[in-house]
Amino acid sequence: MYHKASIGKQYRLNRIIDPKSGKTVIVPIDDSLIYGPFEGLSNIPNKLKQIVKGKPNAVLAFLGIFRNNSVLLKGISGIMNVTASTVNSFHTRKVLVGNVKQAVQMGMDAVAVHLNLTSKYEPEMLQNMGVISRECEEYGMPLMTIVYPRKETKGADENYEEMKIKNRKKYTSLVAHACRVGVDLGADIVKTQFTGDAETFLKVVEVCLPVPVVIAGGPLIEPIKMFHNAYEAVSAGGSGVSFGRNVFNRDNSTAFIKALRQIVHNGLDPKAALKILNSK
Repeated sequence: MYHKASIGKQYRLNRIIDPKSGKTVIVPIDDSLIYGPFEGLSNIPNKLKQIVKGKPNAVLAFLGIFRNNSVLLKGISGIMNVTASTVNSFHTRKVLVGNVKQAVQMGMDAVAVHLNLTSKYEPEMLQNMGVISRECEEYGMPLMTIVYPRKETKGADENYEEMKIKNRKKYTSLVAHACRVGVDLGADIVKTQFTGDAETFLKVVEVCLPVPVVIAGGPLIEPIKMFHNAYEAVSAGGSGVSFGRNVFNRDNSTAFIKALRQIVHNGLDPKAALKILNSK
């Protein structure tokens, strides 16, 4: 017999991950807390209208966004981030700012916890993840772990971009370790960095099985590159994308999401997806 909490998790996961394709398109809009209410997130209601039109599977945000825009977000699954930091202080140090009980009260379908592997604050972030994971089991709430290789260096973030270019095998091992941390601490979905190609990302997917893995988008870049990353990740067995800045910092956010959906759910070629974007 299934435990009631396990059944609750499955119901909620089915609203985030499409049961037919087994994939998902998530749009994070939590950057306004991290970086400030600028660019695409200067007017949250207006941007949310565009995002909702694109029909993503879920939106990732902090409690206040969901509370203040509940009507706009009707029908879209919500993932509430319960850890936070800002670039004005210790960006790599994610602290608890919420809990699972709040997420249940808000009608969320999942909570998210962020951990930066190799950060000097890694131990306390591990502890936070453990706390929320236990709460998720109690309430039947899916847990998304956002796990990146990231540390502090000279007052800035070290995201190992040079390693990714010069030693992709080593970078992939670092990403895989970060993801395994999330899985071992109870993740139901893992969000991480794309390793750069399908061959190396397959290794990340394999260490997470059977837990689904989605890729982060990072800074705003050319649409064809983002489409290529999404296509490669899904081709390697990834379960979709969680693109924020590459969605909300575009004027055509709605069309961009629609093109992403075709890649993720239907395997559309990146060039064909670009035609969809440019035709809107």
